[in-house]
Amino acid sequence: MNKPYAILLAATVALEFACNLSTGSMPLALLADGAVESSIVLAMGAGMFANLFGSIPIGVLVDRIGRLVTVRASAALMVVATLGMALTHGAVWGGVFMATRGLSLMSYVTAEFAYTAEIVPPERTVRAVSFLGLIANVMFAAAPAVGVWLWQHGIQREQYFIGTILAVLATASLWLLPSRHDVKSASPSRTIVMRSLWIPTIVFLVAAAIQSGVNFSLAVLTFHQRGIVNAALIFTAMALATAAIRYPAGRIADKRGPRSMLIPIVVSQSIGCALAAYAGNVVEVIAAGIFLGVAWGAVVPVGIALFFEQSGRRTRGAAMGAYNLSFSLGNALGAIVAALFVHFGFGYYGAMLLCTVLPIAAVPFVLVKRTRT
Repeated sequence: MNKPYAILLAATVALEFACNLSTGSMPLALLADGAVESSIVLAMGAGMFANLFGSIPIGVLVDRIGRLVTVRASAALMVVATLGMALTHGAVWGGVFMATRGLSLMSYVTAEFAYTAEIVPPERTVRAVSFLGLIANVMFAAAPAVGVWLWQHGIQREQYFIGTILAVLATASLWLLPSRHDVKSASPSRTIVMRSLWIPTIVFLVAAAIQSGVNFSLAVLTFHQRGIVNAALIFTAMALATAAIRYPAGRIADKRGPRSMLIPIVVSQSIGCALAAYAGNVVEVIAAGIFLGVAWGAVVPVGIALFFEQSGRRTRGAAMGAYNLSFSLGNALGAIVAALFVHFGFGYYGAMLLCTVLPIAAVPFVLVKRTRT
């Protein structure tokens, strides 16, 4: 393993853990602050909306100013987000710093993936990028459940100070990355923002990501109300299943092409959404999380591979911006679906049933291979 890649791995561990504590504990923090359910849903969804509007500009910025500047600035913004969560209260401030958290993580991943493509051999690009995503998923498996556990044992907003310290250490380590691997666009006129070639991939990834937005916004609150001991266990199960499948899925994407996994992704996600809709105990929540995690573990390398086969070296930042736009749009739509379904009385149950059919409808858009022009 080369040194720059090892530094990125270590930084990703610390940053993802620090920023994902709030995924589990922030709904409980806002509930303790006296926020109503609809306000909590919107606050938790704020990061998704920030990502939606920031993904394309960030992708362009990565190509224009370089990967390293963006990686370091994003990590510094994570420090601001975690510290803000520790010091403030209420749904408004919760939404502000969840938005900051989401935007900083998204921009970090965009630049990190683009930088990684320059430091590994071309035949290992998807696997190397997917492995970074695997590490992020392992942290997502642990951090939300740890956040809930800490909250239940009296370490409440203090846990965000721990996250701040981890984020500071990770940010400092990023200055060890060499600049010789960085890539910048030669001129503004050559900067690509979006290609029509990417639209079918975007449609599919949006459909796949809507369940993530629903879960992020509403799952903890719903399972807490259903009497499940640790409501964040769905995220733990999802992330562990994702971690188990991510690297094999990356190898398949490299060797057989990403379209070979489309049908398994759709089947697994639909089963997971249906199980989550009805889940009323820990076993059912974990089962739902496993199916959703298997789908998510494959959809990320599939998305990366699709964008990489449809982009060149100097448009990787924009392609990763479009990749993040896909998930950000799906997550934001999921938060909107969650809020609307809560408002009209259908709740998490109805929202997740809707999510069972969306990827099925989107699959035909990406079954036909399109080549880069």
